[in-house]
Amino acid sequence: MSTQSLFSKKNIQSHQPDTRRGLMEELNLPPGMIAFIRKNARNLQIGLISAVILVLGWVFYDYYTEMQDKKGASLLASGLQTESPEQRVQILESVISDYGRTDAGRWSKLELAHIDYSEGRYEAAAMKYKEILDALPATSSLAPITRLNLAQSYEQTEQYDQAIAQYTILKKSAGFAEQAHVGLGRIYIAKGDPAQARKVYEEFLNSHDDTAAPLLRSQIEAKLSSLDAGIPVISSQPEEIKE
Repeated sequence: MSTQSLFSKKNIQSHQPDTRRGLMEELNLPPGMIAFIRKNARNLQIGLISAVILVLGWVFYDYYTEMQDKKGASLLASGLQTESPEQRVQILESVISDYGRTDAGRWSKLELAHIDYSEGRYEAAAMKYKEILDALPATSSLAPITRLNLAQSYEQTEQYDQAIAQYTILKKSAGFAEQAHVGLGRIYIAKGDPAQARKVYEEFLNSHDDTAAPLLRSQIEAKLSSLDAGIPVISSQPEEIKE
């Protein structure tokens, strides 16, 4: 049996160092990093593919939501421009059905509640406003106006305790404190509690300087004067709800 020579051509080639240089060598990556990449090449490829799929999915999701927002807003605009009340309600309900998670869907729900309120269906309006408010995050810009609408709906149905609770929360919302104080005063007068109405009116005057809301301030001062004179204060109705 013949023994292969240590100096045969095949044996010499098998013991020669690998002098081939790849891309990683050309980039002067550290040898340790090159070894790690080559050892874990399959896992790294899987991770890279997963990352690409994730990025593409996020891009397409953003595109989809943007298109939904645009379509919902367009349909909402057409509904608000419709003169027929029946057709307007149908379009608003379509927006809610097809684009309920968009801003247009939320505005459509609010508009349907406004329609109930304007037509004297205060209990139905209150139910819609409460449903909308419960679904909104506390930081939503729609929350204060929805809470005001809910408080006014409760007030119209003489659910005064519920209205007081909503107005009390609303006092802390910038831009709505004035309406909240006036609403509270109006309710306490309707309940025959002038002392509590006085407290609310004085709280408003003390928390606003003389230059803030001068017309409203003069109206509240007039109400206080009437209370001082023992003259019954006429409780005005809430203002018409507007978007």
